[in-house]
Amino acid sequence: MIQVALLQTDIHFKEPLRNFETVGGLFEEAMAARQKPDVVILPEDWSCGFSQEMFHHMADFIEPEGGPSVSFLRDLARRHRVWVVGGSIGTQFSDGKMRNTTFLIDREGNIAGDYSKTHLYSDMDEDLPYSQGDRNAVFETEWGKVAFMICYDIRFCELSRGYALEGAEALIVTSNFPNPRLNHWKTLLTARAIENQMFVIACNRVGTSPMGSYFGHSLVIDPFGEILAEGGEKQEIVTAQVDFSAVKTIRETIHMFRDRQPHLYSRALLTPNTLQEERREALRRLSER
Repeated sequence: MIQVALLQTDIHFKEPLRNFETVGGLFEEAMAARQKPDVVILPEDWSCGFSQEMFHHMADFIEPEGGPSVSFLRDLARRHRVWVVGGSIGTQFSDGKMRNTTFLIDREGNIAGDYSKTHLYSDMDEDLPYSQGDRNAVFETEWGKVAFMICYDIRFCELSRGYALEGAEALIVTSNFPNPRLNHWKTLLTARAIENQMFVIACNRVGTSPMGSYFGHSLVIDPFGEILAEGGEKQEIVTAQVDFSAVKTIRETIHMFRDRQPHLYSRALLTPNTLQEERREALRRLSER
């Protein structure tokens, strides 16, 4: 049994110092609670926000590996002896590529793993500044096996199914999911929990940005699809107790993974997304001009 705390923040656009102050205050509040959290989770782009208007000035907002945002979170984790899922941070890696990345930080402040957003929202040109993640892993923690999604990823059931087949017991989602798609948010997250017999722990932001407004409703959903905790539409801390033994219980009750018939599933699932490849090639040619 672990205690989770989701920091459902109102992100100040392009104001990282104000966001550090907000997160620091909420963090102190969470750790002062009678039931202290074992893990604290932040939303996507928590330190700076995100908008298409940033694309021409990404050098002003992108951080190197080990930059100020992740260093700030590592210090909080170390000081409070708590695990942190660092929302997501726009990060430039040693290969020169920029990615939208979640960092998993342990109680000693060490980076225990990272996940870069696999599915980039091309309808809003997210794939222009960012490269997609190319490594989807399940991470061992002291409280169970966890995997990650970021925002738009939740629309792709293949990713979560792969995690489940690799033994993930909880899917942690960090997000900037906007109005008016609250029904999509709750339906997709509940489906991911039920179809994979795992916990879904999802932290969404509130407030506004140049991209629109955000409804919050951070969620903790158990493997049976029951909502254990749900936030409102204002900045707040959403908490819940998560008992990982429930995963074993449902997987031994409804033997869904035993009854799968993958040899009968469509081969189209294995076909590369040619449209996406054509788009990337066009962008590459444009950059060479």
